[in-house]
Amino acid sequence: MGIAALRDNDPEAAQGPLEKAVVLEPRNPFALRTLGQLHLMKGDAPAALPHLRAAAAVAADDPIILFTYAQCLLAIEGESHEAEADALFQRALRLAPVGDLAEKIKNQQRRLADRVMRANAKGLPRMDAVMYLSSALEAYRGLDLAGQKQLLAEAAAVGQKGLAINDPQQMHQLRQYQGGATISALQVACVYYVGVQLLLPGQDAGIDFAREYELAKGMAGGGSQLP
Repeated sequence: MGIAALRDNDPEAAQGPLEKAVVLEPRNPFALRTLGQLHLMKGDAPAALPHLRAAAAVAADDPIILFTYAQCLLAIEGESHEAEADALFQRALRLAPVGDLAEKIKNQQRRLADRVMRANAKGLPRMDAVMYLSSALEAYRGLDLAGQKQLLAEAAAVGQKGLAINDPQQMHQLRQYQGGATISALQVACVYYVGVQLLLPGQDAGIDFAREYELAKGMAGGGSQLP
């Protein structure tokens, strides 16, 4: 009855049956997850949290539950759950490494990394990102169009495996960048971001370096024009 009401776009009618289902079967992960999702739909993350936490406890290998639980943690205002949410995203991705859910997880991981990066910068532009973006602009200008596409594709491929941009110890090699340089995850993200701006304008790069990019264009000289 609860699911039928949700499919009929009637969350109010769904709540009562779902709450009763959880009382009748308190360890039913599907009922717990669905009730938690209902509260999230209504914008009440604190009410959703205990149901999703309970669902994750009884179905620790369900990537959808882990993903929803992580989203709920990040939706709670005034509290810091970034580390716990990141761990849940990583577990969910190991359980579902390919497919539509995997892409949703990766997208949320990028947004979480951006959120942590912004918090660490205390609202100011990240000057290390500005320098990396400026270097990336210069690197793209030094390549012909085919080389630019190869560099973007290589950065995208590395990013698909996950970039811990807030971990300075995570390093990656880009064969098309500066003669095969080994660079940080944040720098790979900057190379990818610049490539998207130059070759795929308007496409969401999954991370917001807009302020830093404007500064970088000024430092690189000549804006974002392709060679």
